[in-house]
Amino acid sequence: MLKKILFASFIGIVIFSFLFVGILSEPEIRSAIISHLTNDLYRQALLSKDDYTRLLRQTSDRSVIQTIALKTASLSGSRVTIIANNGTVLGDSGTPLKDLPALENHADRPEIISASGKGAGKSVRHSHTLGKDLIYLAIPLRNNAGGIIGFLRFSIPISYASDLILRFYKPILIALVAAAALAVLFSFLFARFFYAPIERLVAVSAKIAQGEIPQTILHKSRFEVGILEEAVERMSRRLADNFNKLSDERGQMAAIISNMAEGVIAINSTGRIIAINPVMEKLFGQTMPEVAGKLAREGIRNNEITGLLEDALTAGRLLEKEIDLYVPSRKHFIAHAGPIRNAQNVIIGVVCVLYDITELKKLENYRSEFVANVSHELKTPLATIHSYVQTLAGGAINDPEHNLTFLEKIDKHVLSLAALIDDILEISQLESKEGLTPFSTFNIIETANHALDAVIERIEKKKISLKKEFASADLLVRGMEDHIYRAILNLLENAITYTPDGGSIAVSCMKQDNKALISVADTGIGIPDEHLPRIFERFYRVEQSRSRQMGGTGLGLAIVKHVMNIHNGTVTIESEVGKGSKFTLIFPA
Repeated sequence: MLKKILFASFIGIVIFSFLFVGILSEPEIRSAIISHLTNDLYRQALLSKDDYTRLLRQTSDRSVIQTIALKTASLSGSRVTIIANNGTVLGDSGTPLKDLPALENHADRPEIISASGKGAGKSVRHSHTLGKDLIYLAIPLRNNAGGIIGFLRFSIPISYASDLILRFYKPILIALVAAAALAVLFSFLFARFFYAPIERLVAVSAKIAQGEIPQTILHKSRFEVGILEEAVERMSRRLADNFNKLSDERGQMAAIISNMAEGVIAINSTGRIIAINPVMEKLFGQTMPEVAGKLAREGIRNNEITGLLEDALTAGRLLEKEIDLYVPSRKHFIAHAGPIRNAQNVIIGVVCVLYDITELKKLENYRSEFVANVSHELKTPLATIHSYVQTLAGGAINDPEHNLTFLEKIDKHVLSLAALIDDILEISQLESKEGLTPFSTFNIIETANHALDAVIERIEKKKISLKKEFASADLLVRGMEDHIYRAILNLLENAITYTPDGGSIAVSCMKQDNKALISVADTGIGIPDEHLPRIFERFYRVEQSRSRQMGGTGLGLAIVKHVMNIHNGTVTIESEVGKGSKFTLIFPA
């Protein structure tokens, strides 16, 4: 019986104590909550003050003001009212636009009167418009001269305070029941058998929350708490495995993205940047820490890319677009932007990859130019051959004085076409590197002498003086002798072609800094400086008509350049108009 009385007494004391404290503290709590809500309204009003001051200075149109008031109310969760300095309501988020003219003049409202004199006014009263009690906070809006041009008022239902009070008391009531029950029935058992293990579990949970996941929980308790400890231990192990796996996957993904040759940028569903890789950082001069969390338009400032990201986010599918960037020179990219989806197939962002196709574009341009040049080079000799054939077919075949001349000219152009085709095939072979002869070690002085032997008759015919300066010892080079022979021969033929009768050509084969240098210098017409950067391009001629008359396919120097590239060598040129040119082939050691 005594146990029952003590139990009932203890419960009564606990309940009475909580009720007594609750009743005494309720007015203070209510007042504090209302004060807190009023301060929130005041902060909201201050944040919007400048915007509405500018708005009232610009217009008094109710439709415009009502639209802004509705937006502000939607963002703040409060009722927003804009009142003219004469008390007329210009906008109210709680009243339809058509009903605004019917609202009473608000000049006599307590908060408006107080705001006129003190700079801010507040009141708690009944709203006839909404039919319920509200907390009001009003501040004046002033013009540049300091005069009041209107008032900005925020309000919320007083029921918010009641809701907060109920939420405040709810855990107190729960605590009352729990404390009474635990204090009377389980105080001893709880202290002896439950409190210590629960404390350990709390500590373990705190570590888990901080990312420190223990693998083992010592001192297993008896009863249900022991079962809970075992469950927490299993959970912690599983979490540790999952965290490690997730960490590894994220590390692998980060490594992949960081080492990609393409630029990568990812945004979340709100359009804010969540990742960029080093290539993208270099393209836009922004690092990940600088742009993380920013809107894409603010972070990278490129309308084409940000527009593609936004379109992919809206469309929910992979989009593609060609984009030009100046970084600092012009580069061409293909941008692929596609949605990122979670396990529920919901779009949570977009990733965009930039592929640099600048070299591909250059190759396409080279191919187009090459086709156009080949077509042009073939057109002239073919047209000439066709003309001579028609002439012969028209009766000239029976003219013994001219038919042989026509046939010789046809043969000349056929040989020219054959030479052009041979040069085209050689360039194609050098570019593809297919079917090339194997590298071997040979004496390049002998190769140069063989090339000179091939053109000595032309040199003598034009009465050109030849000067040779060859190393006394063998000059060994490793490479493709046939192609190097062709490169030297092309330089010699060019020198002969563009050197006038009676001029001179100097050929040198020397070793310098452990490198083999082959140079061909002439006293020809020379090359203007503006043409030097393009002299090794296919079909490029300084003077188109004159060069064709002198013969050649326009591919000789291009072949020289390709041969030297394959051998990791270089070709240099020195030229002065009217004095001549000097080409030098430099082979690595």
